[in-house]
Amino acid sequence: MAESFPSILCVDDDAEVLEALKEYFTHKGFIVLTASNGVEACMQVKRWGPRAVILDLLIPRLGGLGVLGRIHAIDPALPVIMTADTGEALATGADAGLSVAGAFAKPLDLDGIARALARAGVVPLEETSPPRTAPRILLVDDQSNFREMLVEHLGGKGFEVREASSGEDAVEQVAEFHPHIVLLDLTMPGMGGLEALRQIKTVAPRTCVIMVTALDDLDTARGALAQGAADYLTKPFPLRYLDSVLAIHLPFDAELLRGSATL
Repeated sequence: MAESFPSILCVDDDAEVLEALKEYFTHKGFIVLTASNGVEACMQVKRWGPRAVILDLLIPRLGGLGVLGRIHAIDPALPVIMTADTGEALATGADAGLSVAGAFAKPLDLDGIARALARAGVVPLEETSPPRTAPRILLVDDQSNFREMLVEHLGGKGFEVREASSGEDAVEQVAEFHPHIVLLDLTMPGMGGLEALRQIKTVAPRTCVIMVTALDDLDTARGALAQGAADYLTKPFPLRYLDSVLAIHLPFDAELLRGSATL
């Protein structure tokens, strides 16, 4: 994964902050991993080896200083950007001798964080590979109006799109259609998204599955990452954000994904 697009880990217990970081840096061309506590952050660093970490100083379970120490024990050269609710908290961290690539008080200056990452040598790779075939996407959702809007948008971008209204239908279509990406709703009647994810990964383990969920089910969507999902989207989302996510997970020309509206 890191060889194609660099990944960064964003660590914060505030769901809105995590979503803002994820949307911004995904649009920049990064794969964005997330964690909502210190233990989860350390596990993500060990498992995925991100290129950089954006870390909240007051993160629960270990705290920012504890997490930073463990991250440096795993990879002493890994750049860490520290964030905090106030400049005073950052000053306290500085007094403790933090070794970080940057420090930012909230509300976060996302452009400033991107510049700090660039100074540390963490930048997205340019997309240079031309498209060789129409990318195939299977859209799985029980809401027909939602499917219709996405089918129109993605079809206009040059994707070959098929629809499924249930988890059972999705599993059958994966075996027949061989999609590059499955956009899979988490909550559906009958077979739910998690069970559909497990069966899809059994039928086609290399298929990229992106969970689609409401903000209320965000924790469940994050849990799906441990079961093989590649990413997640929360409704409602801007179409340009969907385009950015697809551009990261598909080896196709990003020119297909420009000029989006908002959903």
